[in-house]
Amino acid sequence: MQFLKLLVFALCVLALPGTRAAQAQAVLEDAWVRALPPTQANTAAYVTVRNLGDEPLSISGAGASLAASVELHDTVEVDGMLRMRQQESVTVPAGESVVFGPGGLHLMLLGLERMPAVGETLELCLEINGAPLCTQAETRRAPAGSGSNHQHHH
Repeated sequence: MQFLKLLVFALCVLALPGTRAAQAQAVLEDAWVRALPPTQANTAAYVTVRNLGDEPLSISGAGASLAASVELHDTVEVDGMLRMRQQESVTVPAGESVVFGPGGLHLMLLGLERMPAVGETLELCLEINGAPLCTQAETRRAPAGSGSNHQHHH
């Protein structure tokens, strides 16, 4: 049993350099959370993910303070109506950026303990190539005409 524990530990340590290298190639920019009325239990968060490396990055999950869970979503038009579809993962091609923004890809913060106030910051983390990368996201009102009210149908 002791050997098995040592083997698992050694494998984890060996995996870290690759994870750190991939994570070092990802940059999170312009993160923000949409302010909604305090009666709402869910909201959306947005961020730009830049891949500075020469290999694609995979975003496979997310988390945020105050949220019970965070899901990756995309907004698509189906039969003339906008609908949100959960995404299992999002790829950021080498040398490119992916924007999680109003009206397209976004992060759904579900089961909020409370709605954050305008100006309040939340920790927002993305799971990139299996490791968390976090940033601070300020809560703000959506700009007029942002194209998304996040009450679409699933």
